Amino acid sequence: MRPVIALSDLHGQVMSFPLLAEVRNQYPAAPVVFGGDYQDSYHHHTGLKVAETIYRMQRDEPDRIFALQGNHDAALVESMQGQNTYWLDAEGEDLILECVAEDIRPPASMAEALARVRQRYGRLLVWLAGLPLHLRIGRLLFVHAGFNLTLIDPVALTPRQDQYWLREEYWYGPKAPNWAHNPLSASVISGHTPTSLITGVYDGVAAPATRRNRVASPHGILTVQYEGEYPRFFIDGGLHGGPAGRLPNIAVLDADTGELIEAIEDAEN
Repeated sequence: MRPVIALSDLHGQVMSFPLLAEVRNQYPAAPVVFGGDYQDSYHHHTGLKVAETIYRMQRDEPDRIFALQGNHDAALVESMQGQNTYWLDAEGEDLILECVAEDIRPPASMAEALARVRQRYGRLLVWLAGLPLHLRIGRLLFVHAGFNLTLIDPVALTPRQDQYWLREEYWYGPKAPNWAHNPLSASVISGHTPTSLITGVYDGVAAPATRRNRVASPHGILTVQYEGEYPRFFIDGGLHGGPAGRLPNIAVLDADTGELIEAIEDAEN
């Protein structure tokens, strides 16, 4: 058994890290994979503190801490580089003001606040911009949103933007709402959409592992697996929309088999 710890879509919830520390104490040799979307929340007003924490963790443990880029991370970077305006209009202005809220002299304008953030968080923004879109460890394949499983090589050929934006196109096969089959030689672990919002049906025999779904929590880790195939795990616990006290789902997976070892679900701080 080769455990790997995975969590995604923390969306500013800094209380994720004490929970993660507890899990790491149980699996001290396990690498940790963060699946993207480290900021932007309706309830956790913490600026870029989650991304900063992961950045420092990776700096201190480069062989054990891994992070992917999510759609919110890409939107933040693009906006700070002047490549989009929708992020600032949707959620970004609040985050920018959070980042300068403790300044002795408040910024006179949003333009000044943006300039301060670009200067203060320059290294962090470069790090976010350079994060990979997917990562494979043994029989585990991590991606923020998903792959186009109809392509001859889904991992290599799925466009960059799709890897952090896909929803139904990844969940379902040609006849939605039937779950897509997994043609890959690895389990796929993704976040991006709260699992409570994902439903589907099987067009074949579901693997026994799927019986754990929705038992412990409606927000818990969703396993989609056909008999004889590697599973797909959906792990986003819904922190983007709250409630404020909810902590992320944490999956402990086996890189040797692609199976779920343990699920920590619906915890609260």
